[in-house]
Amino acid sequence: MNSFFFKDVYAVKVNKIRPSDQDNQLTFIVLPAIGVPIKKYERLIMGLKNTGYSVIYADYPCCGENIPQISKDHDYDYADLLQYFIPNLIESCDTQNFVLLGHSLGGHLASLYALKNNTPIVVIASGNIHYKNWNLTGRAKILSAVLLFKALTKAYGFFPGYKIGFGYREAKSLMNNWCHTVLTGNYSFSGIEFKKNAIKGLFISIKDDRFSPLKSTKKLADMFHHHVLEQIELPSHLKGNRHSIWLKNPDQIIKLIDRGVKEAKILAY
Repeated sequence: MNSFFFKDVYAVKVNKIRPSDQDNQLTFIVLPAIGVPIKKYERLIMGLKNTGYSVIYADYPCCGENIPQISKDHDYDYADLLQYFIPNLIESCDTQNFVLLGHSLGGHLASLYALKNNTPIVVIASGNIHYKNWNLTGRAKILSAVLLFKALTKAYGFFPGYKIGFGYREAKSLMNNWCHTVLTGNYSFSGIEFKKNAIKGLFISIKDDRFSPLKSTKKLADMFHHHVLEQIELPSHLKGNRHSIWLKNPDQIIKLIDRGVKEAKILAY
């Protein structure tokens, strides 16, 4: 286990696992969803390892096993994660052949980082969260969520997601960025210049995912000239929120990623 200091202040523990077969030099760097501890990705991580890939993974600063936990005194935003979190994870990589693999918020970060740095990406259950990318019912729900999130964040000085079943604790500025994108559809706060590039990327949409509908995933994927967008249907025995329930059985997604790598249609290494 390695570690680094995020913004020279907060310690972040970095984990890495390697397959027994060292022939494959490709490494996946996992970026989790908002408010989801990295331990929830254990089956995905071990599945990638057993398929022959190395994996680097860490909780976001002040989240999961990283202390101190988020409070009104501990804050950061998207730009901080792009500048100080992802580059430090990449520095932990033994090879230049790596892919950013992001789920939900992690997919936003992977996409933004790739636009600037030409990094191959896999994006799972993520999309541009502009309210216009939902149907009418969905628009009403996400706009209501913004009002609630902003009120809670202002009252507590951080976002207490545990009170409403939306993650655990999140940094104030990070959530304000999230709300900004819901309302405007842009990521102007990121400091990233939005020009389409030629990097390869795989975008995986999950059918009936009410947090990342297909239209929102397509909007995010369209930032890249050469992307592959796949929509999958989860097995019927997986009950619950489609946005995250796949973590209990990620085999279908791992096979899709592995096929994309081996066919060199998505990820070249």
